[in-house]
Amino acid sequence: MKKHFIWGAAALMALVSCANEPAFEQTEEVGPFTVSLIEENVWHVEDCTADYPHGMSTDADGKMRFKSSSDMYIVRGKKAAILIDLSNNITYDETADESLRNIFYSRAGKREKLITVTHNHGDHTGMYKAFKDEAGVKFLLAKDDFQNDTVFVEKTLFEDRHSIDLGGETIDCVECQGHTPGSMVFFLKGHNIAFSGDAIGSGTGVWLFNMECFDNYVKGIENLLSYIEDPESGIDPATFMFWGGHTYQNSGFTLGVQTVRQAKELNEQILAGTAEWEPYNMAFRGLDATFKNGQAMVVWNKALSEEVAARTKGEAE
Repeated sequence: MKKHFIWGAAALMALVSCANEPAFEQTEEVGPFTVSLIEENVWHVEDCTADYPHGMSTDADGKMRFKSSSDMYIVRGKKAAILIDLSNNITYDETADESLRNIFYSRAGKREKLITVTHNHGDHTGMYKAFKDEAGVKFLLAKDDFQNDTVFVEKTLFEDRHSIDLGGETIDCVECQGHTPGSMVFFLKGHNIAFSGDAIGSGTGVWLFNMECFDNYVKGIENLLSYIEDPESGIDPATFMFWGGHTYQNSGFTLGVQTVRQAKELNEQILAGTAEWEPYNMAFRGLDATFKNGQAMVVWNKALSEEVAARTKGEAE
């Protein structure tokens, strides 16, 4: 059963007319961030600019640098606006905190201001510092990732299939654990889009760090697919699109319903020991193999994949 957050009289008093509000249709740079319109009342915020782009670039001194940018999203309803994710901790620009507040507050206007996070990793929580002492900002966080977190002190915890009512717009929170124990995907009802963080990757594969991560990911993809294929979710598979946590990594295709279906198939192939794979050359936490099935990719450990396939075979005998 779905549950809804009720914001009370204060939120109802925040209902405002949009008639005199700026449309914010133009892509703009604000401090170290670039903001662009996805559709009416929905914005994409990336922690990079033309002077400091994502990926490899050259600084003013001619030195090579690499920026792994992280993405945030703003959704505005009639009574509340929500900021999804908090990107990297920007330390190279002293205006970062104020700039991000201005981006969010200018679009939120007099509405209630809510912040949530797709998962508890530093490149998605880094700008918490910009809002941690701000009056009137409420943090809504996934229980399985944040119940023991000591950084986000004042918070409301929620679980799988909760809904957030923004006033005329609803966000359904669907857990897709694996990358972290409580990774959440936020579906904007009636708009055929969702904000997925790193739950299914951003076009280059989801990182899984151990056996528990893979076992959780199998369950997470099943849960995600069950929501997508439920007629009540109102999703059109032909046009549905995920907006990920690092869109610059996209390999040139749209993350959609087909991606999740292929992810389920890929998990089954890994369990059977038949998945297509290639070496993954980034030396990070034991990640040494990329498993592929169409648009779905999992970055994991080859030895662990062989172990899980042997386990599956043993269970079947």
